[in-house]
Amino acid sequence: MGTDLRYAIRALRKWPVFTLVAVLSLTLGIGANTAIFTLLDQVLLRLLPVQQPERLAQLRVRGMVYGNNWGWNAMSYPMYKDFKEHNEVFTGMFCRFPIPANLSAGGETERVQADLVSGSFFHVLGVQPALGRLFTEADDRDPGGHPLVVLSYEYWRSRFGSRADVINQTVLINGRNMTVVGVAQPGFDGVELGSAAKIFVPMMMKKTLTPQWDALNDRRWRWVNAYGRMKPGVTLQSAQASLQPFMHSMLEMEVKAPDFRNASAYDRQQFLKTWIQVLPGSQGRSYTRETLSTPLWVLMAITGVVLLIACANLANLLLARAAGRQREIAVRLALGASRWQIGRQLILESLSLSMLGGAAGLAFAYWADELLLAIFIPSSGGGLIITPAPDLRVLLFTLAITILTSLLFSLAPMLQSTRPDVASTLKDQAGGVITGGHVGLRKALVASQVALSMLLLIGAGLFARSLANLRQLGPGFPAERLIGFAIDPTLNGYDTARAKNLYRQLTENLRAVPGVTATSVAAMRILEDNEWDSGMTVEGYTPKKAGDHAEPLMNSISPGYFETLGVPILAGRDFNWSDRQEVKTGDTEDDYSPTAIIINEKFAKKFFEGRNPIGRHLGFGTDPGTKTPMEIIGVVKDIKYQNLREEIPEQAFIPYLGAHFSGGMTVYVRTALDPDRIIPLLRAKVRELDPNVPIYALRTTEAQLSNSLRNERLIASLSATFGFLATLLATIGLYGVMAYAVTRRTREIGIRMALGALQGNVVWMVMREVLLLIAIGVGVGLPAALALTRLIRSQLYGLTPYDPPTLALAALALCAVACLAGYLPALRASRVDPLHALRYE
Repeated sequence: MGTDLRYAIRALRKWPVFTLVAVLSLTLGIGANTAIFTLLDQVLLRLLPVQQPERLAQLRVRGMVYGNNWGWNAMSYPMYKDFKEHNEVFTGMFCRFPIPANLSAGGETERVQADLVSGSFFHVLGVQPALGRLFTEADDRDPGGHPLVVLSYEYWRSRFGSRADVINQTVLINGRNMTVVGVAQPGFDGVELGSAAKIFVPMMMKKTLTPQWDALNDRRWRWVNAYGRMKPGVTLQSAQASLQPFMHSMLEMEVKAPDFRNASAYDRQQFLKTWIQVLPGSQGRSYTRETLSTPLWVLMAITGVVLLIACANLANLLLARAAGRQREIAVRLALGASRWQIGRQLILESLSLSMLGGAAGLAFAYWADELLLAIFIPSSGGGLIITPAPDLRVLLFTLAITILTSLLFSLAPMLQSTRPDVASTLKDQAGGVITGGHVGLRKALVASQVALSMLLLIGAGLFARSLANLRQLGPGFPAERLIGFAIDPTLNGYDTARAKNLYRQLTENLRAVPGVTATSVAAMRILEDNEWDSGMTVEGYTPKKAGDHAEPLMNSISPGYFETLGVPILAGRDFNWSDRQEVKTGDTEDDYSPTAIIINEKFAKKFFEGRNPIGRHLGFGTDPGTKTPMEIIGVVKDIKYQNLREEIPEQAFIPYLGAHFSGGMTVYVRTALDPDRIIPLLRAKVRELDPNVPIYALRTTEAQLSNSLRNERLIASLSATFGFLATLLATIGLYGVMAYAVTRRTREIGIRMALGALQGNVVWMVMREVLLLIAIGVGVGLPAALALTRLIRSQLYGLTPYDPPTLALAALALCAVACLAGYLPALRASRVDPLHALRYE
């Protein structure tokens, strides 16, 4: 084996051009697969770094929400406690709630991602402290009585310099002194990918982290994420079957509570149909994982096709090389070598090529991932932590595909090379017209490359057109020179009245900045894949069926919001500074409503059906008898809300001055100058008002739109790159096959020309074979593309998977490039000197 390996290395050094081309093809094929797998592994495949993550389950309440719902996959805290105390399937349970917080230490204040966690959080997960201690059940008893903090290892290292004396140090969180008691183990930053927690705070300190609302004992607020560790032998299905009866008993108890006294019979019936779903918890929960799942799997499939094309190309190279080594192999067979020995030699040569390509591919993957992360998945304050550095899993994946690739591209050449006719091969005779099995196999490989390239080009075209459609569509208002940033003074101890005054003063100060043309504030930042919706009663609207009621996406805004965004008011008027009245609508302290509201045109068309909505009234809630104190004072043009892909929803806007609560807000600033010149001035104005209120998420709306199309840009850019690469490899393969075929037929061509064949006849003779290969490839690739592109329908926008222009353009582009690659050998064949050709051996 050692002798064969040394011989293989000498053989590769003897053919440097062949070796370079082969290694380069493998580098691109293996490197692309490794690069995408590195991302896919960290985003989609990794389990939580805790003890036995496969035994974790997450609970999801499905069905009607009667009350408030904060986020997805949430339940009320009292419901979590009931499940924790009355279940037979979990050895332990915990809950958590992610929320931003302001942390001050060493005279500096910054916004950090916090996790409110139950006292059982670390114990159930099996997380150990790197320093100090972690929370226990004793830290989860008295509301407001456990001002403690546990730091994540990474945050302890970056913010506190890995100092051991941080334990028992006091930090200020949302204006409250809290004591650092521990640092979590390295690598653990919570249970949600894309929301890496920097600090952990006991659940009983919720009032400190959410000063505007407290729902620890409110069953009508769903907000915590609940998890359990399953007992041995318990499955997800058996756990769900065990929990559902208790879930139903809770619902029957809740529906009899005073909160439901005004609920309709339909709402009660739908509420009682709510069920509990038990899902795998080994990876935690992640909206980021949901959004990146399909793009990464699509890219993994694309790079797999590129690797197949690279393998076919290398098989072609090896077949061509094997044709030149037939005499060598025949001599070795004649001297007594077995086919197994020669086959082993050829496999070792292929494996050596693969190892070189795999090593280079690993370096290429690292570089490619750094580029991809910088362009498409930028860091957002540590929310999504992905590293391009390969670990053991990535190395094993690279090794596996390296070996598999070696077998794929070496098998056919090996079988052909070890079966020569020894006697005829050893004779010194020039072939006449040779069209042996090597040529037929190589043509079949080229046709398959054309088919696969056709598939990738169609996919790239569909993704590119989809991205262009989204960019052309736009958000419904001019995004140029519009800046947005967020602040939340309530986390610094501001009450509602003081926060409202700060926002008004800030907008006035910003309007005085040279170059600023308009400014406003809004509770919801649009185009962020986030929403606030509310059920409403519409005055004079008769539901067409049970459960048919208005549920618009909401926003709380200041006067001038529509002017700042550039959204026209179609009827009525905008809010003004006198729209600050609110009225009490219920029995609880939170039941207040403003008296003015603005709706979008889609809301008006659906619920007023041609009638003038100005002067009519709406009310929060859908129960029979709901009061409708909010007068519609304006109708605005439809704009996007969550993202560019969505259908424009019904929307409603209330004045923030008339809202009962005021939390964090997004400040919008329209400028006449370059935003880069204005941004430092905006920061200075905020510091003038209160230097302890941090600014976060400061960016232009153009950048925000670009971020919202991140997944589409990722797929379109990489599929186009891989499609070009695949076409290049297929073109090289076609050129190589036809050049080889022309060389083998040199004597035949000389005879034809000596007998009077014209150059055009010779060119057509070669191009006929080229066109046949292209036709076979396109004929196979087009139906395959039509079948497979249905799987990516959800990733497209504004077109179908069977888009005729895309199909036609991909086919024409591939045919043009392939014909050019085939024409060059044909042209060379037509210029053969007959006298030289007749002496050709």
